[in-house]
Amino acid sequence: MVARMGWGIPEKGWRKGPWTPEEDKLLIEYVSLHGEGRWSSVSRCPGLNRSGKSCRLRWVNYLRPGLKRGQITPQEEGIIIELHALLGNKWSTIARYLPGRTDNEIKNYWRTHSKKKEKSSQKQLEKRKAQILKQEEEHQQHLQQQQQQQQQQLEAGDMNMVNTIAHENQR
Repeated sequence: MVARMGWGIPEKGWRKGPWTPEEDKLLIEYVSLHGEGRWSSVSRCPGLNRSGKSCRLRWVNYLRPGLKRGQITPQEEGIIIELHALLGNKWSTIARYLPGRTDNEIKNYWRTHSKKKEKSSQKQLEKRKAQILKQEEEHQQHLQQQQQQQQQQLEAGDMNMVNTIAHENQR
């Protein structure tokens, strides 16, 4: 039985899963001989039983010379934040401003770190909201106390007036 891909094209038995150091070496040798591009022809290279797409992604995201590895610096983070605000999720365009960083790396960084910051800012927002609600409640209680005092003063004033009038009527 032959497995079929999207448009009814028979699927070759491509190797899937983690790349081995031997496969990385074969891909590096192939690209150094033939250059980048024509990734579908890479799959015909003996020893590499990977699809052209898989080879291209491995080269672009992991094996290409000049790739930076490791933490995104605070300066790079600032550039990512500014460009994302300006361009949105155009990761490959943002990557052009960060030499050695891939669009995939930038996208992954944004998605993991922005969610953490979003959760943190959400907690701060909820905390601030609770503070404001508490202040509003205290303010309302204060207003009610003032109204009660004014009412008591009015009632006391009315009683004084009634007493004064009653006292004057007795004369």
